[in-house]
Amino acid sequence: NGYLPVISLLGLILLLPVVFEAVAIKYEKRKTFSDVQRSILGRYFYYQLANIYVTVTAGTIWDSLYDILDHPTYMISILGKSLPNVVGYFISILVTKTLAGLPMILLRGGALARLLLLKSCFREKDLTRRELEGGFYRAQVLMYGWEYPTQLLVIVICFTYACISPIILPVGAFYFLGAFVVYKKQVLFVYTPQYESGGSMFPSVCDRTLVGLICGQVTLIGYCLLREGFYQSFLMFPLPFWTFSMMIRFRDMYADTSKRLNLERAIKIDNERRIDQSFTHDHFHEDFYHQPVRTEKSAEPLSSRPLSRVVISSDAKIISYRSFELGTIT
Repeated sequence: NGYLPVISLLGLILLLPVVFEAVAIKYEKRKTFSDVQRSILGRYFYYQLANIYVTVTAGTIWDSLYDILDHPTYMISILGKSLPNVVGYFISILVTKTLAGLPMILLRGGALARLLLLKSCFREKDLTRRELEGGFYRAQVLMYGWEYPTQLLVIVICFTYACISPIILPVGAFYFLGAFVVYKKQVLFVYTPQYESGGSMFPSVCDRTLVGLICGQVTLIGYCLLREGFYQSFLMFPLPFWTFSMMIRFRDMYADTSKRLNLERAIKIDNERRIDQSFTHDHFHEDFYHQPVRTEKSAEPLSSRPLSRVVISSDAKIISYRSFELGTIT
């Protein structure tokens, strides 16, 4: 009974990115992969943030409903005592994500099911190169809009209950230890970059981390008020404003400046161009303003025959394919 609502919530959380992606592509008509993932990241994070605090508030009130009805004058005191009890629900979420979610990422159930299905329905040697690369051996892409909010969810839960119920901190640390091992392996050996955005999503992730910290600070202040700790609440009152000001400062100092070329780098580039005599206005290349795909030289098309063997050279940089039917190396 304790794990049924947890599994239901995790199932809904896994389904939501699909809905958000459809909204971004079909309704908002976003054109780039990075813009779609950025849209998913924002919506997904704020949904999970709202879900956490709705769960905290509703669970606290529901557990204390009978006591409040019997003693309505002690409502604030009853809510203050019952608020830490909700932490058991979030510990169940973190344990489930650690012991079930992270192994599922390693297993890659979707890719495994697709490979088994295709192998049972088609013969690999009868398929073309395009069919092999697009079906059997399709590259796994890191979906930032899916993965970032998952980590931010754990951070916000730990921020919320770090002072109210510190027992959640070892559970959160255990999750991040497992996530570090799993995602490091996936990023190095499994995920293939689909686009390059220059780290444009990282500042927004930092901002949302600080938003989670602000929500945790506000929750702690409210909890102290419920437990009649008025002096403690007064002393902690400036913390959310200080955190917000630091978030603005970080954005001005790092996020905004990283989008522009700094003066030192610009001077260095100018000096290098002065030394390089080939880069002058007299030798301005006619293809500078053409799209790269339009300036490529003619190339030989790859064979459509399926590959039976892949030969990798010793430096692991040059890969040659040996075609079984042709008996040649291309």
